[in-house]
Amino acid sequence: MRIIAIVLFATILQFWFPASAQARGIPISYGTQDSLDPVADTGIEGPDGKPMSLCHYSSKYHVFYVGFWMESHGYVLSANGCDDDTYYKISDAEFKDAQSRGLIPADLPAKPKMTLNQITSGFGGLALVGLVILFLLTKIIGGARRKSARKSQMGQMPAVATQIVDAMCHAAISDGELDDSEVAKIAEITKQMTGEELEEERIRLIISKASAKPTDSEFKAFGAGLGPVEKELVLKAVFAVIAADGQIVDSEHEFFIKTAQALDVDADTVRRIVKDVRDMR
Repeated sequence: MRIIAIVLFATILQFWFPASAQARGIPISYGTQDSLDPVADTGIEGPDGKPMSLCHYSSKYHVFYVGFWMESHGYVLSANGCDDDTYYKISDAEFKDAQSRGLIPADLPAKPKMTLNQITSGFGGLALVGLVILFLLTKIIGGARRKSARKSQMGQMPAVATQIVDAMCHAAISDGELDDSEVAKIAEITKQMTGEELEEERIRLIISKASAKPTDSEFKAFGAGLGPVEKELVLKAVFAVIAADGQIVDSEHEFFIKTAQALDVDADTVRRIVKDVRDMR
């Protein structure tokens, strides 16, 4: 797990960011941060004759100080209340012996346990990555389900007609509103393409599963596998729908341009399509 959480990030980041000096007090892009956390007072005397503190020695692997892994190195002894970098190692045997002689609290486990603060600080980044991945998976799965629901309402339409209807239904709500004239235009164009009626109720159901702000991949899907002539039909249908209510707002214009770009339709063809649709009205 540590290899996945740390080495992967370090390997990627070394191509993006210069590695800074890994030293206390100097900001670093990524690396490790050692810490001593107080556990208990002891009866063990230090070099100065004063009782030493028992500390939990750990290392946090981080990227921009966001922890992705926390490693415990066990107990150590500190003469300065776990407040600096100086510490003395204590072996398992020495720890047990000190406990048996009452120099270390007897109720302490043989291995230190991480506190909630250490877990949050040390694994917060890993949890964040997990949440991001979960969010993306949820979005992908949700998009696939909505696409499947839209196709189920289109029946046995030819593939080209399915993509055109899908593009039109997305275009209809690109301004955040659905006008009756847009629904009627979708029904009209669908009948011209397939010779079959697509009821307004089904059109509205398809639109309810469409995205008002499609992703780049969704825009490209409108023309996936289509030739130049078929892509023109998609773009022409999209423009006919956004122009159906007699006005084209900025968000609809943006949708039309993004569709043209995703379909790789040149500017001259776009102008011709706009002219053709306006001449038909």
